[in-house]
Amino acid sequence: MKRILMSIAIVALTITTAQAQVNKTVKEESTVQSVVTKEGSDVKVKVIKNTETESGAVIVKDDNQENQEFKETSRLDSDKKVLVDKTNIDQQNEAMIAVKKAQQEAQLEASKREQAEIAAKKKMEFEAKQAQMQQELAERRAQLESRPKGMAKLDRD
Repeated sequence: MKRILMSIAIVALTITTAQAQVNKTVKEESTVQSVVTKEGSDVKVKVIKNTETESGAVIVKDDNQENQEFKETSRLDSDKKVLVDKTNIDQQNEAMIAVKKAQQEAQLEASKREQAEIAAKKKMEFEAKQAQMQQELAERRAQLESRPKGMAKLDRD
């Protein structure tokens, strides 16, 4: 029994001294970045976590001297995680866009009607002018064709 307890104590001391000699350094730096993007009525929210970890160990020569020199070996790891990636639709903005679009459509239709009315007026004026010119032409022709008494009628070629 005594031997068992002694061997357990020796193993425990050996393990604790072996663990005491390992000096590890861990330096972790985390950055959380939130990006909000608005495209029309879509609101995109993206949260990204960047983690940079520098881990290493302090290596000391095993020669039982005080104030020993040491070396440090380190490894740099970088990790990027997307925590949130959402797209929301802004209903208020969507409604404002629909109202603006309806107003533009109404203005376009009104403009089309005005242009059609103006074109119809111009066409009527043109036709009236043409009719007046035809009438004047007929009057002149009649005036030119009418000859005083005693003159011969004109021959048409």
